[in-house]
Amino acid sequence: MPAVYILILIPLVFYVFIPLVGAFRVRATWRKFRQIMINASLFPICTYGEILTRRKEGYFRFFGEIESIQSEGRRLWVKNRSMTMTVEMAYCHVYLIPSEKKMTSQMPTKLPWSRVFSIAEGTPVFISGEVREDKGRIRFAGDRKNPLTVIIYDGEEKTLLERCISCGRQKNEYWNFLTPWSIAIGGILSLALLNMMIKASVPAEILMGGIIVSALPVIPFLPPGLFLFLLYTLLWRRGRYCRSDRDLVALPLRFEERNITVPEYRHIRFGAGQRFWPVEPGYKLRDIHFSGNGSRSLWHHSLFGAEIEGIDGPRIGPPSDPMKEYILLQDYPRRLIARSTRLAFLFEILAMLSICSALTVNIWIILIIFKSM
Repeated sequence: MPAVYILILIPLVFYVFIPLVGAFRVRATWRKFRQIMINASLFPICTYGEILTRRKEGYFRFFGEIESIQSEGRRLWVKNRSMTMTVEMAYCHVYLIPSEKKMTSQMPTKLPWSRVFSIAEGTPVFISGEVREDKGRIRFAGDRKNPLTVIIYDGEEKTLLERCISCGRQKNEYWNFLTPWSIAIGGILSLALLNMMIKASVPAEILMGGIIVSALPVIPFLPPGLFLFLLYTLLWRRGRYCRSDRDLVALPLRFEERNITVPEYRHIRFGAGQRFWPVEPGYKLRDIHFSGNGSRSLWHHSLFGAEIEGIDGPRIGPPSDPMKEYILLQDYPRRLIARSTRLAFLFEILAMLSICSALTVNIWIILIIFKSM
């Protein structure tokens, strides 16, 4: 195969195709993680009455803290105010979730068993998955097809689902588990090919192509293209923020979208002909990145909360379930979702144009320098 074809093939395969395969893989992996957490939020909460008294099996979620860890047999004991549960850790995924302050800038960390074993007693933990009875013992136990999800976290229970949805995505999908190896192999192959071309005394134009392909992994980091590369990272980060906003706005709609009736959990659309509900303080205003002017009228807002019976009648207040949001959205939810989706796509397109421009500008300057020599 002519050297020029190999020069084209190396960057396409090792700098584009293989990293993109990894990018789609990690995006699908984190999308699955977010879906697992959303599904877990629909499970009933594991309580003493449901589990220990009625010996009920099924899928549950548990909020508590680590009581002890048994390395042999991989067992975890967790407790809360009312009960203690055993967790069989043979089939499970364990994640460490960032704090509230870092939920837009950090990713969850997937923990191996060796690190789980070193976690201190009293650390807050969330468990979701199947509860089984075996020889009179009730415990959480997953299998290969349906592993448990174990979340180690710090902070408040009521922000856990929000944090998982917000940070449960790759910082930059291009830089994934395949990218370093792919770039390293591509660089070695391109250097080997360049060495062969030098020994074969190929034409200067093809030799220059070999030099550019060999230097391709570092070319975006050279000025003036470096400034466009920094713009690329900024735009990609903004796209990530918008995708996070889209998912967080859609979060309280999950009951409506699945046709799940939760009588005590209300979606109040002001100005939609609904009755007036007194609202208790303590709701959270959902922050939306790049939301524009938004809707300034109260009658376009949406409030999600629990129906609470009071002395003066029912009112909207904070739900007892920490995974049900007490949230105010300053616009129609689906309008915010559509806007965030469009902006995420726009930022990602602009980011790709920026990185391509960084490569183009620097390669053009290298060619000018080469021709002037």
